[in-house]
Amino acid sequence: MTELTLPGCRTTPLGGYLAALGLLRAVTRLLDCEATGRWVRQQFVLGSRCGTLDELMGELLTRFEPEAIVSPWNEGAGFVQKSSNRTAAETIEAIRHSTDPRLARLRKAIAAGDCVVALGLERGWGGKGDDLWDKDRKPDVLGLCRNEFPDHALPWLDAAVALGQDDDPAYSRLLGTGGNFGRQDLSATYLARLQSVLTDRRARGWLHSLLSGVESTPYLRDTVGQFDPGRAGGIQSSPWEKADEKGFVNPWAFLLTVEGMLLFASAVVRRHGSEYVRVALPFQVRGSVAGYPTQASGEGVLGELWAPEWSAPARLDEITHLLAEGRAEWNNRPAGSGLDFARAVSTLGVDRGIDAFERHLFVDRLGRSPLAVPLGRIEVRPRRGVQLLASLDTWLGQLRRAELPSHLEDRLRAVEQALFVHARSGEPDLLAEVISAVGRCHEAVARSGAVRRSVRPLLIPGGRALLDELREVAADDLELCIALALATARDQLPQLPLRVLLSPVIVEGGVHERTTHRARQADPRGGRVNWTDRRALAPLSSGLTAALAEATRRRGFPGEVDGMHADLEPAVKGVRIGFQRGVQITTATVHAFVAGKHDDNRVAALLAGLLTADWSGTPDVVLGPVRAWQPDPALDLLLPFTGVGPLTLPGEVLLRPGTEWPAQLLAGRTVEVLTDAARRLRIAGLPHVITPVDTPHEGARLAAVLLLRVPDGDRLDALRRVAVLPRSTSEQNQEFLA
Repeated sequence: MTELTLPGCRTTPLGGYLAALGLLRAVTRLLDCEATGRWVRQQFVLGSRCGTLDELMGELLTRFEPEAIVSPWNEGAGFVQKSSNRTAAETIEAIRHSTDPRLARLRKAIAAGDCVVALGLERGWGGKGDDLWDKDRKPDVLGLCRNEFPDHALPWLDAAVALGQDDDPAYSRLLGTGGNFGRQDLSATYLARLQSVLTDRRARGWLHSLLSGVESTPYLRDTVGQFDPGRAGGIQSSPWEKADEKGFVNPWAFLLTVEGMLLFASAVVRRHGSEYVRVALPFQVRGSVAGYPTQASGEGVLGELWAPEWSAPARLDEITHLLAEGRAEWNNRPAGSGLDFARAVSTLGVDRGIDAFERHLFVDRLGRSPLAVPLGRIEVRPRRGVQLLASLDTWLGQLRRAELPSHLEDRLRAVEQALFVHARSGEPDLLAEVISAVGRCHEAVARSGAVRRSVRPLLIPGGRALLDELREVAADDLELCIALALATARDQLPQLPLRVLLSPVIVEGGVHERTTHRARQADPRGGRVNWTDRRALAPLSSGLTAALAEATRRRGFPGEVDGMHADLEPAVKGVRIGFQRGVQITTATVHAFVAGKHDDNRVAALLAGLLTADWSGTPDVVLGPVRAWQPDPALDLLLPFTGVGPLTLPGEVLLRPGTEWPAQLLAGRTVEVLTDAARRLRIAGLPHVITPVDTPHEGARLAAVLLLRVPDGDRLDALRRVAVLPRSTSEQNQEFLA
C-alpha cells in the first residue's frame, strides 16, 4: 500500500474536508477495498494500491461511477419539468436515455424517483399551483421514497432527511433542507457536475487541481453552495463585483464533496425510533456565536459541524463508525453547542484517536444561501481550569431561557465568548477573564428585577481548586490579586459577609442563619443563596472604592461584627472590621491599591465574579510582589489595625480601629483618623510614634484597606516604620553580653 499526500484535500474549507472523505469512499468502493485515510498537517493522506498521483487519477477517470443522488421530494430536482427547473429536468432526461454502463445505478435510482412521483400524484399528494407536493404530505412522499428506492439510493435519502416524531421531516444542517439550499437543489447540481466531468475535456485538469492543490485549469462559473465560501463569487470576486455573482466551481470537488456527505447518513439512521426528535449527528451541534468575533450584522447562525482529524490510517468502515457513533461529551452529557464542544475537546470528552477538530459554522447571510465558515482548529488535549466552571452551565441555561434585555444579552454573549477562548487555551489568565465576564453579567442580573424572578444567584463550588489555578497569575496581576483578597475574605461564623453587602442576596438555610434590622445573614455552609427584595447595602454599581468604603462602614457598626479574643482586651476599645480568613496580600499590593495603580472597573468585575464562588476551606495564602518598600506614613499607621489577631511587641497587643474611622475617612477627615491611630499605638505601649501629617491618598481607599488581610509580618514592619518598638528580653540580654 502506498500513501499519497493530497495538498488539495485540506481540512478547510468544509468542501475540502468532505471531498477527502468522498475520495476515500469512492476509492474504497471502486478501486481498493482496503484503502485508508488520515490527516497530516491538515492535509489528507490516502493509502491505496495506487502508487502515484497519475495512476490514481487515471483509475478514477476511467472507472468512476456516480452515487445515486436523486431527490424526487424536491421540486427543483427535475423529475417534473417546470420553467424554474428546466436544466435539471433536461439533465435527468439525458441520463434516462444514456447507455453508459457507469450510470446504471443512477438510472435505477431515477426510475425509482419517477415511480415515486407517479404514485404520489396518483394518490393526490400534489401541491397547489407550482408546488410539486402538498407540504402536509411531504412525510408520505419521503416514506414512499424509502419503499421504492433501491438500496444503493438510500444513503442519500438518509443523509438528506429523516422522519422524526409524528413523522415530521428533520434535516441535517450539513445538507440544508432535505438537500436543498434556497434555489439550489443539490441532487440537480450533482447531476449537472457529473455531466461536466463525463463530457468536458477539462475533467482531468479539475481532478488534478482537487488532488494536488495546483489550480491551473479554469473552473466553471456557477453556484458553489455552502461548502466553499471563498469561491462563492460576489463582491470583490471579480472586476465586475456585484454584477458577477457566480462562483468558481470544480466539478470533481463537488462530486466528491457530496459523496463525503453520505458518510454521515448512518448517524441519522441510528436515531430513528420513538425517542428521535431531530437530526443529531455526533459532531454537529447547535450554533454558537462564541468564538466567532467576525459575525456580520443580520447574520443568522444555523448550526455547527466539528470535523474530526486523525493521524492514524483508518479504513472507510472505521471512519463511518466514528462519524456514526463518535462521542463528544461535556459535563457528563452530549455536547449541545459549539461552546460545549470546545470544552469537551479540552477535557478529553471525545473519542480516543482523534487529534483535533476543525470548527465550521453554518451562517445565513442576508437571507441568501447559507455558508459554512471555518472558525479554526482545536487540538484534543487536556486544558487546565476548563472543568472548574462546569457548574456555570445551569445558571447560563436559566439566562438563555429568560427574556433578557439587550444589554444582558450582550453580557451573556461576553461570558460565552470568554469561556470559549479559555477552552481553546486553558491559560489561567484567560480563566480570570471568564470570571470577569461572569461578574459583569451577574451584576447586570442583580440590577434587573424582571430577570431576577427567573434566574437565581450564582454559586460556584470548588473555590479551593479555583484559587490553586489562579494563584500563579495573581502574582503578576494586581487587579486579580486585590479581587481574590476581597472575595475570599470570610469569618468562621457569619459576620456580615462581603457578598451580602455588595450584592442584593441573602443566604438562607445555613447553620447559623440570623436576621438583623440591617441585613439577613447566614453562614454559606449548607445555605442557599437567594435574591432579596432590598437594594444592595454597598452596591458595586456605585464604584469599587465607594462600595468597599461603605462595606467597611457597615462592618464597623458597633455589635455588627463580634470582637473575638474575649480573653484579650484591645489596647483601646474599637471595632473589628477585618476578616478572620482569606487570601492575604503584601504591603506593596496594598500600596498599589491605595495609590490607584489599578483598573477599578476590572477589579469590580473580578470581585463580582469571584464572590459567586464558595471559598470555604481555602488556605490563607499570601499573594502579591515582595519588593523594597518606600515608607508611606499614612498607610503604615493603618496597616497594624487591619488584622484580627494580636501582634507581639514583644507582649501580645490587640489593636482595633476606632468606631468612627470609616465615616471619618469617607468624609475626608484623614488626619483625624491617623492622629487617633497614633494615639492608640501610644496607649498600647509605644510612646515614640510619628506625628501624622496630611496624605494625598483618597480617604475612601484608606477605608477600604481595613477590609484587606495583610500578613502579621508586614503589619509589624509597617509598625516599625512609624514607631519605636520595645526590645524583647532576648535582645536586651544579647546587648548586655556584647
